[in-house]
Amino acid sequence: MKATFKTLCLAIVIAGFVTTSYAQNNAFEITFDIKGLVSTGASVTIFGDSQGISYDAVDVLMMKRYNQRGVKIEDGKFVFKGTAKEATVIRLWMSDELSVQKTIPGGGGYLPTKSEQLWFIVYPGAKFSVKGDITGKDYMSVFARDGGENDYFAELNEKQMPLLSEIGNLGLVSRQSGVTSAETEAAGRKSMELGRELAKVQMDFLEKNPNSLAALWLMSDMLLSRGRIDPDDLKPLLAKVDKGKYGTNNIYRAVSDRVTGAYLTAVGQMSPNIETDDSYAGKPFSLLNMRGKYAIVYFWGTWCGPCVQGMPDLIAFRNKHQDKLEVVAISNDRTVDIWKDGVKRLNMDVWHNIMIGRGEDKNFVTIFNVQGFPTKILLDPQGKILLRGGSEKEFYTQVEEFMAK
Repeated sequence: MKATFKTLCLAIVIAGFVTTSYAQNNAFEITFDIKGLVSTGASVTIFGDSQGISYDAVDVLMMKRYNQRGVKIEDGKFVFKGTAKEATVIRLWMSDELSVQKTIPGGGGYLPTKSEQLWFIVYPGAKFSVKGDITGKDYMSVFARDGGENDYFAELNEKQMPLLSEIGNLGLVSRQSGVTSAETEAAGRKSMELGRELAKVQMDFLEKNPNSLAALWLMSDMLLSRGRIDPDDLKPLLAKVDKGKYGTNNIYRAVSDRVTGAYLTAVGQMSPNIETDDSYAGKPFSLLNMRGKYAIVYFWGTWCGPCVQGMPDLIAFRNKHQDKLEVVAISNDRTVDIWKDGVKRLNMDVWHNIMIGRGEDKNFVTIFNVQGFPTKILLDPQGKILLRGGSEKEFYTQVEEFMAK
């Protein structure tokens, strides 16, 4: 009995040491001191393995409607700390930093731009300070440096954020009262010119620094925006990436999956299978079980305005053609509770409902190279991809034409 007790005690000590060692080795702590920052809080977005990072946070009233726990800021000072399993890109959106937001005159909201947000990279063992001054600036001109991954990110953002800010400013011109058509056209031409300059900055950065997390994040970001880059252009860049260093990173895998998915899920290809043990109905789901009917694979999220607005049309269309048509709605929501509440509230339980999944072979957004929400993909009864579309109602007309053949 004593030996068993000693063995148990030793096991507890070893387990405690391993847990503590793991936490220390994977801990990060970034200290910020930004002059001119009046915001009292920031919401957090994690790019990459959102399940592999935890951070210390407090509830910020403004963010409760987004079901997020934000970072509290006092006099421009705050600490972002926690643990990370791998290098991950973080975005902080300042809740009330009006000076850097592109506010539409007359109370028409604002144009969201990347330049109003604070970007940096965390990783196991990261510990550094970030100082800056945004007084009088109209974008978040603060860039983290750490002698490593963040230096690459800073190099990129120092060049692209001023351009993104100015493009945002030009986008406000047409929304102002009293602006002439000539002024609007001039702003449009200037915006296109800056857009070409931005594209050159980004491609130059990718060519120069493919072996960096900043480059992988940029590749992913460009793929997410329709028309910004062709997957063919990324193939030679991905070939230069050090697979030993980044091959298992979630951002690298997302880019690789999207490039592959652009070909595998193009119109005319047979659809990859979608399979999960966890559906809204509490049963396993497989896309193969929908064979025999036409199927709409619908990517959406409760946070997506056009998705929610278009839901009644999709429900009505499905009900009209349910003898020939199946629907599976794939949610890109943050939590199971948010997703399930949305399905119930929007009366979506008339069809199959699942979440996007995570990890290898499970992130259906990257596997299907979804570049925006909503995205609708039509499959024929054998599983071949016939059509890819968004929120436009013409999609339904085209579907009916296929089903009438």
